Amino acid sequence: MRSRPVWLAAVAVIGVAGCGRPATAERADARAADSTAAPDSIPDERPDSVTLTPPDSVVLTLALLPPAPGLPLAGAAAELGERAVFVPRTQRWFMARPVDGALAMDIGRIDGGVSNAPAFEQMLAARSPVQPGMIVTRHDARGADTVTVTGLRLSGRRLLATLGDSTLTPASGIGEGAVLVEWRGAPPAPTAIGAPPPCAPGDTAAISGAIARYVPAATEAVTVLRGCFGDFRALITVRPLEITTESAERVLLVRATGRVRSGRLRDLSYPLHALQAVTDVDADGTNEIIVRSFRPAMETWAALRMTDSVTFTRFASGFTIEKR
Repeated sequence: MRSRPVWLAAVAVIGVAGCGRPATAERADARAADSTAAPDSIPDERPDSVTLTPPDSVVLTLALLPPAPGLPLAGAAAELGERAVFVPRTQRWFMARPVDGALAMDIGRIDGGVSNAPAFEQMLAARSPVQPGMIVTRHDARGADTVTVTGLRLSGRRLLATLGDSTLTPASGIGEGAVLVEWRGAPPAPTAIGAPPPCAPGDTAAISGAIARYVPAATEAVTVLRGCFGDFRALITVRPLEITTESAERVLLVRATGRVRSGRLRDLSYPLHALQAVTDVDADGTNEIIVRSFRPAMETWAALRMTDSVTFTRFASGFTIEKR
């Protein structure tokens, strides 16, 4: 299992469920878990531990967002300020999406409508911890680059910060999906230079064959991401098209050899996912994933990272929509 720097808050996970079981039973479990005929994991499978490594020159110190300007508000602007909820100053990771042709990151929400534009602009200038001129780091399929906050706006109930100097092209890997944006402090720490460790492609024919076995049925949706996920080279989700309180999905990881085993997406209370994109925010050779997350009457976008050999855990989210 790969190492993950402490600035990503890795937690060593030590499985104990298999303690005391006969060695022959454990070997049988391992053979079943790696079998192409039986792709699901054994319930008491023990994940690998994550090894912690000391900080190096690339590790960044957590930087708080600057305090909001705190200008005095009155009248309609003060009333809007009572209904606005901004991200906490401790937030480091944000989701960004194209909105009206520009990349924008989610920085909060406002309850109720907004009819007074000047008062709204006054409230944003006084209450938002994210202000025009701030420099943030965008992570996408190509790597990392710095972008500047150019303005603040409203989209539905979401409060957004628009980002300039961002090219929305097919090569950027953004499309209509989402990307990660990172706050590194002011002045921002430089983007790490250097390529991630090489990722062996594995048996591409066997991987393609394993993916092909999960052709969606009329009532299912199947999404696939290829990437570097420890010992695996592809991630698959199979979920029902109709979302109910009983809906569940299967998460499958495909090894470099084409063998398949079950995985887990730990995404708070969202049980269903559409896989969107991969990135590598720390250039360690293991991809993080961008997903669209669903539950009855709600959906959101999220970023998940590998926290053990078969588990991805949420560390960023944004653009939550309630459908009520």
